[in-house]
Amino acid sequence: MSARKRRPVLVLKAPNAQGDFVAAQITSQTHHRPGLAISAADFDLGVLPKASIVRLDKLFTLNETLILHRVGRVTPTSMARILEAICLEVGCASRWLGASPP
Repeated sequence: MSARKRRPVLVLKAPNAQGDFVAAQITSQTHHRPGLAISAADFDLGVLPKASIVRLDKLFTLNETLILHRVGRVTPTSMARILEAICLEVGCASRWLGASPP
């Protein structure tokens, strides 16, 4: 696999002053786990060309200079659902939900 291959991501946090942001991998390889399915109904702008999932365990810090173009925008409700699933996967949800940490 080439380091230059174009891959879709979901931007989870706006870029900081240096242009760095946190993103989650999106893939059409829907057999990967843990993953959360996203469909056309999850977008209020644009759509992905194939059935896809957000990889809950594939989070990256990237720089905005790597972004080629915007494919779409998920709805606020979908973003909340995705962020909750990511937090459950990485263990940050216990703080948000008032539970004691693992």
